[in-house]
Amino acid sequence: MILNNCTITHTGINVQIGERVEFKGFKDKHLFLSIGDNVRIENDVRIVVGGLVSLGNNVVLHNHVTIHGPGDCVIGDRTWIGQQTALDATGNLEIGEDCCIGFSCQIWSHVGRVPKLPNIRFEGRKKTILKDRVWLQGGLITINPGVVIGEDCVIFSNSVVNHDTLPNKVYGGVPAKLIEKFNSPYIE
Repeated sequence: MILNNCTITHTGINVQIGERVEFKGFKDKHLFLSIGDNVRIENDVRIVVGGLVSLGNNVVLHNHVTIHGPGDCVIGDRTWIGQQTALDATGNLEIGEDCCIGFSCQIWSHVGRVPKLPNIRFEGRKKTILKDRVWLQGGLITINPGVVIGEDCVIFSNSVVNHDTLPNKVYGGVPAKLIEKFNSPYIE
């Protein structure tokens, strides 16, 4: 485990940390890390943040997960983050309890400048929120900055979500759209 410009403010019981895990502050900022009980951080996880990262109880960060940026990232209890997922904490990121984030997803909270297109400005930061019991099913899903994913929402594989979603609904596609035929009393 590598610690650089990092203060671990809390470590719960039964915490498992794999090999080649890195906790460090983002650029000249300091990382404050709080780890709940029964947290599992697998191999090659990188948390490079310039603020607070709070991992609730029973959180799992699978191999090669990256949390990166100068803001804060809060992950609720019993949330599972799949392999090779990138979490952007630049504009702040909040992930609720009992969420399941599939393989190789990207959750963004900022958009950078496009240097070769000086007349086009997409730059900005905005907090991204996944409410409780969100399921990013399968993987390869992108959540754009400032999006709020409603409680009990399911997002299908290979989707790009660029707008807020309603709770208890299913979305999919590029861009992600409400998929009515999958919404039933079993999902609500």
